Amino acid sequence: MENKQRPREKALCQGIHTLSDAELAALIISSGVKQRPVEQIAHDLVKKSQGFSRLPDMSISELMEIEGIREAKALQIVAALELSKRAMRARSYAFSIHNPNDVTIWFEMEFGILQQEHFVCIYLNTKGKIITHKVLFKGSLNESLVHPREIFKEAFLQNAHSILLVHNHPSNDVTPSSADLTTTKRLVKIANTMGIQITDHIIVGRNQHYSFKEHHMLD
Repeated sequence: MENKQRPREKALCQGIHTLSDAELAALIISSGVKQRPVEQIAHDLVKKSQGFSRLPDMSISELMEIEGIREAKALQIVAALELSKRAMRARSYAFSIHNPNDVTIWFEMEFGILQQEHFVCIYLNTKGKIITHKVLFKGSLNESLVHPREIFKEAFLQNAHSILLVHNHPSNDVTPSSADLTTTKRLVKIANTMGIQITDHIIVGRNQHYSFKEHHMLD
């Protein structure tokens, strides 16, 4: 491969954004092994990760199933992913949440594509910026699993102005279940007695959402 075609030189001359998926992977992997060039290893990584869509969920051992990727290279890939995640988290905590679409973007940046339901409380300050968030539980939403004491204790500890509830539906059907409805109604009632505002409960799917507030279901 000519120098001008190598990912490193291409990135320096034309910008990192001009690299293809395989070129970007090759740049991170950096070198091949005997009789297996880095370009082929990178191509296999893109293929096995289904165009990077599965990459955040792949373990070190799964990465090492690709011929040419050993422990050190697998760690390089995992470290690059973790660095990206931390950068996105820092950015997400810097902007204000004003509408359900902001929540959907934040959730995808923070958690990616999940195969299991996650019920999350986001604690906001007076300007709508995220103070912190807490995953209350993982699995199908059940009223008995949601402990109001945990939710509101954290709100007082963080001196939060309001709470935003969010959970995902891996099926991508964002229609509220009966458990979603009863749990939300119960939490809003408790919040009102404690003088804390629940601004919304948002169900997140892939590129879509359901807002209880938009459907006037927080009254």
